[in-house]
Amino acid sequence: MPGIRWPAALAAAVAVIVVAGAAFALSGAEVVQMRRAAFDEMAQVLQFAARNWREPSAYPDIARAARIIERDARSLTDLFPAGTGASDGYRTAALDAVWSDRQGFDQLANRLAEQAAGMTTVSDATSQDQIKEGLVGIIGTCKACHRDYRAN
Repeated sequence: MPGIRWPAALAAAVAVIVVAGAAFALSGAEVVQMRRAAFDEMAQVLQFAARNWREPSAYPDIARAARIIERDARSLTDLFPAGTGASDGYRTAALDAVWSDRQGFDQLANRLAEQAAGMTTVSDATSQDQIKEGLVGIIGTCKACHRDYRAN
């Protein structure tokens, strides 16, 4: 995808965390760094999709962007373990509400993953209205999460 850097190291690291689970312990700072990288990656590919949704030649790249968002959104519940918030001494924009309202946070992360999954099949046959609708949903979920769980 032109203009987008693909942090393969992030994908590999998230996969290791998910697969290894408690086999090894990452420091809280490492977890915070990984979730920042996941959010940065999602923001980057979402911005690409938002800039290019009217361009049919970009649809395969938009589908790839959606796969990245889906993958990263599915990792979010693992990237916010207890003890990695600002009140625990970490430099993070995550509000304590992530942990005090864990069910709500997890629901938004899962909604984002499902919305992105719905866009992974974008193709030349997909209408602009469908792409716009999918992006509006994803952006709305991002905004809801930022409103409730992220410090400005």
